[in-house]
Order: sequence, then structure tokens, then C-alpha cells
Amino acid sequence: MVVLEESGASICIMRLNHELLIYYDLVNYVLFLCCFIPLWCMIVMCYQIYNSRNMSIMLPNESPFLEFIWTLIPTLMVVILCFFNLNYLIYNSVQVMNEPIKIVGHQWYWTYELLDGSVYDSFMTDFVNGVNKPLRLERNISYILLITSDDVIHSFSVPDLGLKMDAIPGRINSVIGSFDRFGVFVGYCTELCGAGHSYMPIVVEVVEGNRLGWY
Repeated sequence: MVVLEESGASICIMRLNHELLIYYDLVNYVLFLCCFIPLWCMIVMCYQIYNSRNMSIMLPNESPFLEFIWTLIPTLMVVILCFFNLNYLIYNSVQVMNEPIKIVGHQWYWTYELLDGSVYDSFMTDFVNGVNKPLRLERNISYILLITSDDVIHSFSVPDLGLKMDAIPGRINSVIGSFDRFGVFVGYCTELCGAGHSYMPIVVEVVEGNRLGWY
């Protein structure tokens, strides 16, 4: 898990989402190589053709070494990408979940259902970006968040946690992760869901276990 510092604001990213960011950067790097290498080869080839336009050159018909290299490099790239992708899938499927939490979106508030059967609603207050009952998560505990909606499409988004998942009626989407930094993190519904769309903020508190204090 990495904590990024940008413009003085701390960003705490979910461990699992950090792995996805690494994979995303790796894919972008491979795409850059896939574009750069052919372009560079074409430029060199055109340069050589231009310089030797009045010359007669005998070129070899084949090169086993070059054929081996341009077969090996793409194969290695695909293997590396598959390794990271499978690593993410395995982590996502076999990790032991300590605490499932069901999150239900409504117009225009959120409901949190906990493993012990307790259920509470989180409404916006008069305080800017404040709610009466935030979602409290314990530090260094793995969670599976089960996200759905009771009416229209919502989106549960907390940017500072690297967390965004659509809440769709009749369907449960899940996201897995844990947090190793204390703090209060504010998010919003990022799917236009009606007249009160801007009045359903999300507040997540990451605390110690002895301060969990479910409502």
C-alpha cells in the first residue's frame, strides 16, 4: 500500500486498488513500447532506403536470430501481463474476508448493513459534506463491500480511497480491499440519480478496532 502526497493532500489508496494502478501503469508502458518500436524501425528503414536509393545492395533473405528476438519479446510481454492479471484475480478470489458490508443506495442517502445484522442510514447534514452516520472501517482489516441500489443507478465513489463502484438495482457489485491509514475520507454519488443527486455525500472513517463503535 502506498500513500501518495499531492498538493499537500494525502491520498490513501486501497491495497487492492494499488495493485490495479501498478498493472495499469505496466499496460501503458507496454503500449508505449508497442507504438515506439515499430515507429522507430520504420524511421530507420526509411532513412536507410533514402540513403541507398542509388546503390545496389544484396540483402539477406532471412535472419534466424532476428526472428527469435521479435518472437521472444512479445511473448515475454504477454506473459508478464498475464502474470499480473492472474495475480490480481487470485488475490480477488482467495483472500479471506474479515468483514462483509452491504451498501445500498437510495434517493438520496446510503444504507449500510453489517455482518452482525445491524442496519443504519446515512443522511446528509447541514455541515458541508457531512453525514449523520459515516461508514466506519477498521484499519488493516480486509473488507468486501457489496454495493447495490434500491431505486435508480447510483455510484459509490470515494476518490481518496481509490474506490468507485456502480450501485445498480437488482445487481450486487463487490469490491475488496483494506486500509492501513487512519482518517476521514469524503466521497459522493458520481452517477446522476435525480434532483437530490448532490445531496448524498459519503463519509468513510478508518479507525482503530477499539473505536469502531457501530451505530
